[in-house]
Amino acid sequence: MLAVKAGRASRRESTSWVDPQPTKGLLGLALGDDGLLHLTWKNRETNAIEDDLIIIPGDASFHKVTESPSGRVFVLKFDSSDQKHFYWLQDPSPSVLEQLEANVNGLLQDPDFQPSWSQPPTAPLNIERASGNAAATATNQQLDNSALTESITRQFQALMRGRTGAGSQSLQAQQPAVALSDILSMSSLAPIFEPANAAELQPLEEFLPPDLPKDETATRDETLRRVIQSGPFRSTVLQLDRALATGLLGRLMPGFGLPEEAGLSVESFLRAIHDKARRDHEESRRE
Repeated sequence: MLAVKAGRASRRESTSWVDPQPTKGLLGLALGDDGLLHLTWKNRETNAIEDDLIIIPGDASFHKVTESPSGRVFVLKFDSSDQKHFYWLQDPSPSVLEQLEANVNGLLQDPDFQPSWSQPPTAPLNIERASGNAAATATNQQLDNSALTESITRQFQALMRGRTGAGSQSLQAQQPAVALSDILSMSSLAPIFEPANAAELQPLEEFLPPDLPKDETATRDETLRRVIQSGPFRSTVLQLDRALATGLLGRLMPGFGLPEEAGLSVESFLRAIHDKARRDHEESRRE
């Protein structure tokens, strides 16, 4: 989709200075085998891929660092976290320098965007942020968005199986334009933590992060509450909200056992999860 000669750059500690690194590299954007957009940086001297970042459409942006004297330093930023990755263009072509920012941003917004180096490309308009452009605060860490998305999907299925078995109210009662960040808040999930619904929490334990610090004194309820209220979890939910708002996740849904229509909106995603949970519940009862 896109590949240009570019090196990495690093920010000096406690300063705003960015120093280009001399290593020859290749910056690329392409769809991976998982159907997700990947931004990679390959070391052209060792042929090893040293950066491999999964991009959710609309969550990242690529801009020239205006303070750079050379005019060849760019920064990749994420709305859902405070991650920043710096690169400097090694390709000598003036047209690549002039059009790199627009072409990269075009792909970051829409993986179907066609880069053009012969004439100034027209990048798509910024996709409206489902969260009203509110900045999501998160710990500075790299997350495997594909695995997290699948984990949240499976958590929804486990949760909805329990609620379906308990005769819960249909999702048809949900108001339009619902957000996952509203549903997966402690206020919305409070009924699940009532003693009468204790059995519904047990299936969720298997989805807890494997590297979660062990606290032998904490109950299952306390552990789940901490995860739901944690910064990384809230950031991931906001990122999934934004991704679903783009309507570009349809191609990923069959991998989760859901129809492509589930990736068109939050409402479609929830409906598909609800329907699948109901079918799974009915099949388990027949068995």
